[in-house]
Amino acid sequence: MSYSVLSAQEQYSLVKANQKFMVKGTSSLHDWHMEATDGQGECVLTQTSGVINIQKAEVKFKAEALESGKRGMDKNAYKALKTEDFPWIEFKLSAFEAKQAGKGLVKGDLTIAGFTKPVTFEVETVQGTGTITVSGTSAFKLTDFKIDPPTALMGTIKTGDDVTVEFNLTFKNQKQ
Repeated sequence: MSYSVLSAQEQYSLVKANQKFMVKGTSSLHDWHMEATDGQGECVLTQTSGVINIQKAEVKFKAEALESGKRGMDKNAYKALKTEDFPWIEFKLSAFEAKQAGKGLVKGDLTIAGFTKPVTFEVETVQGTGTITVSGTSAFKLTDFKIDPPTALMGTIKTGDDVTVEFNLTFKNQKQ
């Protein structure tokens, strides 16, 4: 007699209160970071033998929700991100590979300033009661997305091309 392990698809939505999306970089003056806490998104999960598999995921943040606490820096960043024409930063999952101990490898398309590029990065998943939290980090160059690194004070302050994106997002089961 053989047994099969059943898995059910569950729809999850991004929890407004438990999300963080941060971009970190450098400049000729100092390191900097910008943070957004108001995104939208959903994912579809399955669980087989206790292993979580993300079947589908889409997350987006308004580019102008990213804030540094410095108005001038924010304005320069929004100009570089072309927020008037492209108000959203979006990620769409194309594949998820579950690994041991809540780890996984994510592949998908990241769209910034109207330019879409495939990205791959490692994530950690933590399952709660009716929730799943996904966190990870990805590094890339602004120029990979056709973004000219911003400058200030007539070019005397230059932003570095390398940035790191960190995120910690909690999704809640829509049935809960």
